[in-house]
Amino acid sequence: MARKKDELAELRGRLRSQTELYREAEPLLPVARALQEAIDARLLGEPGSVIDVDAAWDAAVREVATRIIGERLEAMEPEAVLGLYADRVGDEELKATLGAWAARRVRELELKQRREQLRDEAARSGSIPLAGLEPGSRLRLGLFEPSQTSQARRDGSVPPSRTMELRLVEPESGCVDLISDVVLPFSAADTLPASSRGWIGSTIRGVDQVRRLEPRLQLHAPLGYDFGGGPTNTPQIVGFVEIDDGVLLLQGAA
Repeated sequence: MARKKDELAELRGRLRSQTELYREAEPLLPVARALQEAIDARLLGEPGSVIDVDAAWDAAVREVATRIIGERLEAMEPEAVLGLYADRVGDEELKATLGAWAARRVRELELKQRREQLRDEAARSGSIPLAGLEPGSRLRLGLFEPSQTSQARRDGSVPPSRTMELRLVEPESGCVDLISDVVLPFSAADTLPASSRGWIGSTIRGVDQVRRLEPRLQLHAPLGYDFGGGPTNTPQIVGFVEIDDGVLLLQGAA
């Protein structure tokens, strides 16, 4: 009986030690998995090629370390990151990662501030000057029938009768690439061919009475465009404008 008690105690002790060891190692498991995946990806290589195991290991470690550093930085306050950078960290890779993160963060904050200012101005004026946006920005326009002005909102009770997605090529002139132009089913409205380049804005007439496009999107007004046939207007009106990942730039009051 004493022997069985001793064996049971020993088993419990081993189990307790393994449990404590697992608890200590558990935070490192995602790192181990990421490292294993990075190594495997390099060891597979091309069929018949010679694998440099040491080089694969070093490259995998660098890749995982950089990824972990980036993830940790994303979770930190900007002041803490800049403090680390100011302390002149000795590791060159960490310094490079911190510098790239800080530069990207500054660009993100500047972009966010510009868009907030643009959105505030759009709420006051009911229009967006395209020159205030960045080249490469993707715009999504919700267009409605003129009779739906009071409901022409992204969160309104009726969907847009027409949705256009565009990529800004030259904001100052209103030059865009048309990504898609979709109308509701059973609509007789004409659409523009995708993957075409043209200009958008608000149609105005100069002193010479010639119709021109001003690179500005006007709420509850037709979208002016020129994709090769001269400036013209959509039969629908602009209800809302989104940019990139669904950030609302322009929309009328409820």
